Amino acid sequence: MAAAPAPAPAPRKQVNMADIMQPGVLLVVAALITLMAGAVARNVTTIIIALIMIYSAIVSFDYIAILKELFPVLSVSAVCGAILFFWNIETLIRGVVDKVPPVLGFIAGIVALFAAFVGYFKPSFARK
Repeated sequence: MAAAPAPAPAPRKQVNMADIMQPGVLLVVAALITLMAGAVARNVTTIIIALIMIYSAIVSFDYIAILKELFPVLSVSAVCGAILFFWNIETLIRGVVDKVPPVLGFIAGIVALFAAFVGYFKPSFARK
């Protein structure tokens, strides 16, 4: 007996710039970079900041509704981005530790601040 043919795959939706330039997506990117920086530096505070950023992004995509009002994506990206930006600038200026984790944290801070900018001002490249 012959097997039934497999169903045809669903047509793929084309990804455009507005799909990528969402505050939640940018916050996930910043959180992953922060998580790498925290793991390399073995810094628990940086890892906790990354986990807060990931949780806020998950809440923004409506996968979890617990504590939704406590972790809005704009506030978390602005606050965590500012903390990462200034904390890692200070670490780089002092030159006390290895250079890789502060550079990653600095980049993550810039991406998180950009996520707050995109979410708050809605520039033309981020509109659907």
